[in-house]
Amino acid sequence: MASDRDFRQLIRVRYDRAGDILTFSFTAQPQPAVAEEAADDMWVRYDPDTHGVITVDILNFADRVRTAFGPQLTYDERADLQRLAERQPFDVLPAGNGGARQV
Repeated sequence: MASDRDFRQLIRVRYDRAGDILTFSFTAQPQPAVAEEAADDMWVRYDPDTHGVITVDILNFADRVRTAFGPQLTYDERADLQRLAERQPFDVLPAGNGGARQV
């Protein structure tokens, strides 16, 4: 399971509208990695030696959003850095663990 430190090392989030893929990147530069399907249409690329996560890809992202929240929900790929800086940390429930931790 990832530690709190791992979540803070998120470098970039990118949405590819043409491919409908949301990608979370945890390294500044691309690097060789092993890819595994972690769930339906969710791929994790990681360093086989350190097991550090390089990227997480969510395929069919727009369809997933529409299925979960309905067609009225829309989103835009932009970052309001001032708004993000003002946000408070939020609780995350790690998979397989009932306790929340702050991120």
